[in-house]
Parts: sequence; C-alpha cells; structure tokens
Amino acid sequence: MMKISNYVLTGLAVMFLMSGCGQPEKDKKDRVKGFKTDMSSFINTLDKDAPNIKNRNAVMDEFILKSDMQCEQYLNRSLTKPSSKKTNGLYMSIFDVTSQLLGIKTITDGVKEVYNSSDDETKKETKLAYEKALSPEIKRGVEIAREEYARTQMYTKKYKLIESYTNDMLERDMQNYDKLCSHEVGLIEINKALKKIRKRPKKVKPFSPKVVIDPVVIKKKIEAVTKEVEAKKGPKTILPAEVEDQNKTGASIF
Repeated sequence: MMKISNYVLTGLAVMFLMSGCGQPEKDKKDRVKGFKTDMSSFINTLDKDAPNIKNRNAVMDEFILKSDMQCEQYLNRSLTKPSSKKTNGLYMSIFDVTSQLLGIKTITDGVKEVYNSSDDETKKETKLAYEKALSPEIKRGVEIAREEYARTQMYTKKYKLIESYTNDMLERDMQNYDKLCSHEVGLIEINKALKKIRKRPKKVKPFSPKVVIDPVVIKKKIEAVTKEVEAKKGPKTILPAEVEDQNKTGASIF
C-alpha cells in the first residue's frame, strides 16, 4: 500500500513539474510583440451579451484617444534605442531619396557608409545620433498613418448597424491600429513624404492630414548631425568626389 502511494505521489510531482515548466512557453506565445494598447483602465468595454451601436462607438472613441497617448509614450521609449536590421533599409532609402531630391550626395554617402558597417561602437553612436534627430519626423509619420486609418477604416463605420460593423470587426480594426504604432511605419511615411516632394498639391485638399512631414527639415537635420560627427572626428577627410574635382582643377592649370 505504501509503494502505491509513493508511485502516486511521484507521478503527481512529475505532472506538477511538467505543467510548471510548460507555462513560461505558453506565456511567451501569448506575449504580443510591439505596441499594444492597455485597455485595463478603460471606462467603456464592448458589450458581448447585447451588442449595440452606442456602446461600440463609445469604445472606439475611447480606444483611439487613449491608444494615441500610449503610442506616443511607447515611441518615446523605443526611439532611444539603436535601429534594427529591419529598419536599416528604410533609413538607407531616406538618405538615398534626400540625396537625389535635395542635393546632399556627399553627406548622404557618408551616412550610408555608417549604416552599411555599424559594428564599430563609434558608428553605432553615429547611427543613434541620426535616428534621434529624425525621431520627431518618425513620430509624425506614425501619427499620419494612424490618423488616416482611424478616419477611413473606423470613423466612417460609426453609422453602420451593429450587424454590418460588429464588435469583432471593431476589435480587428483596433489590432490593426496598434500595429501602426511602430518605428517602421514612421520611416515608411517619411519615405512617402520625400517621394511626393515633386508632386506637392498647390491647394490643400479636403481631409488633408493635420500633421505633415517637411523634407527640407529632414535635409537640415541630416546636415546638422553630419557636421557634429565630422567635428568629433577632427580634420575633414577628403571624399572621392572632392579628389576628382581637385584632379580636374590641377589638369586645367597645366
């Protein structure tokens, strides 16, 4: 009888340990990557038992308002860290387009070199300096993307019947709205703004975004950070383009 009890106790202990070991893995799967709006203190919650338009719209309004505030805090934290490989390409695109449109090739070539070989600690600091300088534009880009989504995909559905725009549909839109609060989205919007510089409308169209990105400001920030970086390095290094110009000048003298 004692042996059976020992076997039972051993089995229970093994089961307990297995369930305990498996729990962190489950938590890891459940954990959401990136930004997610904390709705724990919301006044309004979706009425699952008796869905109705008034309740749905109240949740939508509160969600967008509070999500925007939380998103701003999230970006303030995330933009103080160096960019990932995922965002490096977007930064490179910004430097390329700025170079083509605003004529600062010698500067942007230097910046691109830093992004191509960022193993050195000094280069990581340089990258962070450019990214911090552009952080207001990145946050602005996120605002633009989220404002557009809220206007076209959420607010326009407030007048729909609950059968046409259900609570589940609203929850999907809220998830999509959360996904727009990211470093990458801000950089994508900057790239869009730079590429549209030649096609600026002469008149403000209805429903134009309240927030805009100014390409000239981006150019000035890249130039300013480059000057700071060059000042720290000491004497200026002659760039290949400048060497070629000097050779041409020397040839013309003779």
